[in-house]
Amino acid sequence: MKKIYVLSFFFAFFFLAATGVSFSQVFWEELPQLVTVPLKSASNYDCYNACVCGDSATVLRTTNRGYNWTNVSRNGIPANISLVNIFLVSISPMHTILAAGYTGSNTFVYRTTNSGANWSQVFTQSNGFIDAIWLTNENSGFMLGDPVGGRWSLWKTSNGGANWDSTGMFLPASGSESGYNNSLWASGGYLWFGTNNSRVYYSTNNGSSWNFSSVSPETNTYSVWMGTAPYNLGYTSGNTLYKTTNAGVNWTKDTTAIGTGMITSFTGSNQLFNYIFYTRTGTIYYKLIFSNVWQVIYTAPAGNFTNLSIARSTVTFSGPGWIYGVRDNGRISRANTFIEGVRLISGKVPYDYSLSQNYPNPFNSSTKFTFDTRRLPEMVTGEIRGGNVKISVYDMLGREVEVMINKVLQPAVYEIVWDASRYSSGMYYYRMLVTNPNGGSVVYDKIKKMALIK
Repeated sequence: MKKIYVLSFFFAFFFLAATGVSFSQVFWEELPQLVTVPLKSASNYDCYNACVCGDSATVLRTTNRGYNWTNVSRNGIPANISLVNIFLVSISPMHTILAAGYTGSNTFVYRTTNSGANWSQVFTQSNGFIDAIWLTNENSGFMLGDPVGGRWSLWKTSNGGANWDSTGMFLPASGSESGYNNSLWASGGYLWFGTNNSRVYYSTNNGSSWNFSSVSPETNTYSVWMGTAPYNLGYTSGNTLYKTTNAGVNWTKDTTAIGTGMITSFTGSNQLFNYIFYTRTGTIYYKLIFSNVWQVIYTAPAGNFTNLSIARSTVTFSGPGWIYGVRDNGRISRANTFIEGVRLISGKVPYDYSLSQNYPNPFNSSTKFTFDTRRLPEMVTGEIRGGNVKISVYDMLGREVEVMINKVLQPAVYEIVWDASRYSSGMYYYRMLVTNPNGGSVVYDKIKKMALIK
C-alpha cells in the first residue's frame, strides 16, 4: 500500500486570511455517475454520511465521504414517486432517513430505519406537496408543505418522523402562494421558509406563531440559509440574492452577487471556514463572509444544480464531503476542504503551469517536488477555475506504476511527496498532465526523470 499524506489546510487558511490573499481552500470535483434521473435534494450529516434523492424513487447514500454510494432506491417506495426532499435523521446503529415526494396531486413521506433496505410510508396528503423536512435532533422535527384548504401544511414530529401532527401549527395562506422544495432552514426553535409570494415566513417559537418579511420586488425565494445563533446573518435567493442581518426580520438586496439565472441553492458555514456558496444553473459561486467579492469556484461539465447540502454535524467539518451538490442530470459534485497527498505552498495564482525537478534526486525511499497550476481561461466574468491535474509515476518500460493525484485543483502552488519505499531501485519518470474539466482538452503535459537508489 502506498503511503498517503493527508494534510489539512487549517494553517494555510488562517495564514491566507490574515494576509488578505484571496484563495479558495475548498476544492470541488465530480463523483462517478450512478443514475441519470434528475436529483432534487441532498442531506449531509457529517461529511462521511450523506444521502441524495430524485425522480423514479431514487435514493443514494454514502458512509465514506462520497467515495462509494449505495443505491437504496424503491425498496417500498413506488417507482412512480418523484422524491423532492430528503433528510438523514441519524446514523447509528443504522441510517434513519426521511424522503418526501409526490405523484400526480398526492404527496407522500417515506421513512427507513435500516439504511434504506426497507421504506415505509408515514404520511400522505391529497392535493398537497411536501416541500421540506428538517429534524433538529433524532426525535424532534418540522415538515413544511404547500397550502391545502387555505392553510399552510405544517407538521411536527417527536419520534423521528414516524408520526406527524399539525396541532397548533396554523398559518393561513395569502392567496395562492406556495413554497419550494428545500427552501427551509431550522435551528434552535427558529424556522424560516421561502415562498412564491415575495415573502419569507419565520417563527421564533418552533412554529407556534409566525411572521413574514418581504423581499419585494423579488417574487420567488428558492432557498433560505441562516448562520449560527443569534442568526444575525442569512440569505435567501430567487432571481436575485437577498441578505438579512437581523434573523430574517428585514432583507436587503445583495448587489455584489454575480452571474445570471435563478439562484437555486445557497449554503455555507460561519463556524469554521466562513465560506458561503450559491448556485446558478451549473455554476457554483462563493465568497468569504467578510468579503464583498463573489467569484466562481466551480462549473460543472453538464447539468444544473438543484441543491447544495453542507455537513450539519458540529463534529466533522473538514475533509472530503464537506458539501454535496446534486444536479438535474443525476450527477453529484463534492466539495473537499483538503486534498489527499498534496500540500499547499502558496495561494498566489501562478502565471503558467510548471513542474519542478524532484528533490532530493537521486533519492532513497521518498522525494518531493512542487508544481504550479494556473487559472484556466474564464467561462464567465470573475471566474477562477482550475484544471484537472493528474500526476503519475512511470517505470523505465513506460508503465504507469502509481497515480499520486487526479483531481481538479484551484490555481496555486503545491508540493507533493512520493513514497517509493515499496519500489525497486532504478530510473522513474513522473508526469504532470492538466486537462480542462469542461471538455477534456489537454492544456499542459510535462515529464521529468528521477532516480531511486536504495
